[in-house]
Amino acid sequence: MKSIFSIILIVAVSLVLSLALNQLYAQDKPLVRTSAQPALHGMPIWQAEATGKIKSAPFKSEFTLFASGGPQVEALAASQWDVGAMGAVPTILAGIRYGYKFIAISNDESETNDLWVRPDSPLLKNKGANKKYPEIYGTAADWRGKKILSTTVSTGHYALSATLKALGLADSDVSIVHMEQGQAVTAFGAGEGDILQLWAPFSYIAEAKGWLKVSSGAKAGAIILGGVGARKEFAEERPDLVLAWLKIYLGEIEALKADPKGGVAPLLKYFTQYCGLELTAQQVELEFKYRPLFTAAQQVELLTNPEKAPAWLDSAARFLLDQGRITQQEYDSYKAANYYIDASFVKKLAESQK
Repeated sequence: MKSIFSIILIVAVSLVLSLALNQLYAQDKPLVRTSAQPALHGMPIWQAEATGKIKSAPFKSEFTLFASGGPQVEALAASQWDVGAMGAVPTILAGIRYGYKFIAISNDESETNDLWVRPDSPLLKNKGANKKYPEIYGTAADWRGKKILSTTVSTGHYALSATLKALGLADSDVSIVHMEQGQAVTAFGAGEGDILQLWAPFSYIAEAKGWLKVSSGAKAGAIILGGVGARKEFAEERPDLVLAWLKIYLGEIEALKADPKGGVAPLLKYFTQYCGLELTAQQVELEFKYRPLFTAAQQVELLTNPEKAPAWLDSAARFLLDQGRITQQEYDSYKAANYYIDASFVKKLAESQK
């Protein structure tokens, strides 16, 4: 009996020491701060934390949520986060202003940056005014002068401007009122505005309310990439941590791509329990329908082919130039820097998977 108690005591002491050592080891790990938004591209690291996968990483993790890219870029300027995911437009601005590195693609957001109207909108009477863009509703006359609720200087704004351009219009031909996504949905529901610019998952909320989509980035010929990036100083000082972080991030992305049905429940949990959005499983399924995901090998090809990611980022950068948000000199410098694309990390991951 005494020996049994001795064994139990030894096991108990071992467990205590093990827990203490694990805690000490975790404290000694460097911190990697992730930034994200309430969107599919924000889920991977949150999911890795929720499932405990990140415990085996060579870093401690800190996760921060932002409403949109604007405040996310402001926080980057203050060095408040190290790696994260944003839309193409804030990613470009962060590159131009702060040398932020575009290291991977979170998803193709072209269709999920879109524009909505109520069922009685006059825009719905006409479709395909420009035969090159047959899926856009409304004529130039239908759109002219309309009040549009939009999160400005965003990927959604880019989709809006591309739509106006396809109809032969400019931003100055309509009235754009800046609002964050949740605020815009509420205001539009209360009768404010004629057109609503959204991105997923807010788009699914609009659809559930009976509002109708009249255009999107894809429908207007704008390919919009979600950008995964790293703060310049962090990437240069700790490329090992960037690679370790991206391995986890893309591991989750590849798992979602391989089994989208299996991703519905955790993504729904991310949206409802963490982001505070009211969505259904059926709505979350649409994320995997409308947002193409890419493996590490696919990303290497997309990031290094001049006719693909560099060209798509160039179009978005020219949108910012047309908006007067960047100067010609800034645009030229951004282009000369190859859009701050750093494909070295995904190349290493793709090589390790062979």
